[in-house]
Amino acid sequence: MSLKNSILKEILKGRFSLLLFSIVFMFLVLPLVPVEQVFLDQSVGIFGLIILLSCLRVITKNRGFFIFMVVLSLVNLVIGSTELLSQTNSDSFKTWGLAFRLIYYLLVFISIMSHVLDQSPVTSDKIAGSISAYILLGIVWSVVYTLFQHLQPGSFVIPEHLQTDSTTGIWAVYFSFTTLTTLGYGDITPHLPAAQTYAIMEAACGQIFLTVLVARLVALQIIHSRT
Repeated sequence: MSLKNSILKEILKGRFSLLLFSIVFMFLVLPLVPVEQVFLDQSVGIFGLIILLSCLRVITKNRGFFIFMVVLSLVNLVIGSTELLSQTNSDSFKTWGLAFRLIYYLLVFISIMSHVLDQSPVTSDKIAGSISAYILLGIVWSVVYTLFQHLQPGSFVIPEHLQTDSTTGIWAVYFSFTTLTTLGYGDITPHLPAAQTYAIMEAACGQIFLTVLVARLVALQIIHSRT
């Protein structure tokens, strides 16, 4: 029991705990949200802002990069809050909002992976970072798909009950993770060539990520167990 408590304490005080718990909480709570589209879109937007702020804790200790990410997160926070409060329908505003969000999540993903793949020993916090990076990868691709559908309507064939004018489409999150994990239920399908190509790329990235990550963590564990 003491071992379990020590592992739990290590995870809670680690860099990646808040982000991981925020993401897991989102996936646990969203299915319980009423199906009314407006309320569902607002819930996705709120969770997006929470995850966005949680990402700041995992940023590298490089001061200059951290300040840049704080500024970028504030920009995303303003854009996300405006979307929630004003329900703006401006195409250019949505495009810039998606672009800033994509850049932010990509930089956070790179920051996480720089720690996960470094030479430091494998700890519970590093494992939490690995899980966070994998889930964040799915979120990054969901933003890419939302951007595709926004710029080129018809890029995806989406069931009517999942269609939305919101920037944060839950259909994209659903499609992204079924593609990343190669489940591919087929209820949402990429229709245009660019969307099809990127869906293939995500499926390949999901498999390569897991293979490389597991190999790296096992190698690090073997190296440090010998020292």
